[in-house]
Amino acid sequence: MQVEIRSSVRRAARLIRNDRDFIRAARRMPKPVPWEWAKPRLVPLLSGPCDDAPGSAPVRARSALGCWVDFGIDLGGHFPLVDGLVAERWETSPDQLLEASIANIERRAGGLETRSVRTAVRSGWIIRILDRPKGCASSVLLAPTALRRLFGDHDQFLAAPGRHTILSFPIDMPTATIADIAIDHEMGELMPLFLQPFALVGGELAWADGPSTADDEDW
Repeated sequence: MQVEIRSSVRRAARLIRNDRDFIRAARRMPKPVPWEWAKPRLVPLLSGPCDDAPGSAPVRARSALGCWVDFGIDLGGHFPLVDGLVAERWETSPDQLLEASIANIERRAGGLETRSVRTAVRSGWIIRILDRPKGCASSVLLAPTALRRLFGDHDQFLAAPGRHTILSFPIDMPTATIADIAIDHEMGELMPLFLQPFALVGGELAWADGPSTADDEDW
């Protein structure tokens, strides 16, 4: 019980620090935010389960993988989301936001070095971890060319426990072990995504909830 209380206190402290950093970063934005300023800073962010606050909801679009994405404006690792009112003022559609943000993450992921991927041992298995770009590493899943360059194009499972991290697992690793490790990382995320796994098989990236993936009953 004491361990759980300490973990809850640490998590609450991280949330408070994150909120303070976010507010400071948001104050540096021009107001109103012009499209020309925002466009090169747009990042597609994988969407997890959430309840939208009252008012204008964030704009979302379905990615080529099948998962939904929000659109954030990168303020040094903090990402205010584009909502319907802002998109209307910019006169941009979800498809236009998706196109611009995907181009940005492809460019940023293309600049990452392979040494950005680090290794770790979990449950006796070697896994690999990417936590760059800051605050939106999981968005690299939407840039498959860069993803294959960073992790290799061999068969593997991938997980996005939150916006900050991609995990890569050997294809022969037991799925129950993969799930346990992914869930453990989700518990450490400020905003866990709770997404089904991704798989890179035969050089093609697919998502378990996508339209053309294999059965994932064992996950």
